[in-house]
Amino acid sequence: MPSLRKDWFEHVRKTRKKLSKGKKTQVEHREAMKTASVSWPKEKERILKKRKREEKREAKNAAREKCETVVKKAEEKTQ
Repeated sequence: MPSLRKDWFEHVRKTRKKLSKGKKTQVEHREAMKTASVSWPKEKERILKKRKREEKREAKNAAREKCETVVKKAEEKTQ
């Protein structure tokens, strides 16, 4: 799982690309950072929610797999 720092720079990269559309030269990185800082809180919240969902899904799958192995062992003992 990438750090929020990497996610921040990814957000700046996307913002820079959007700002540079239709211009001959790319927008400066600093300018893109200023613009990206406005939308970052919302993007950060979205990223954190996504990570939480993924962790929850992984925990659920791990629990399901554990139950399946217990059931299989119980069936083997009864046979």
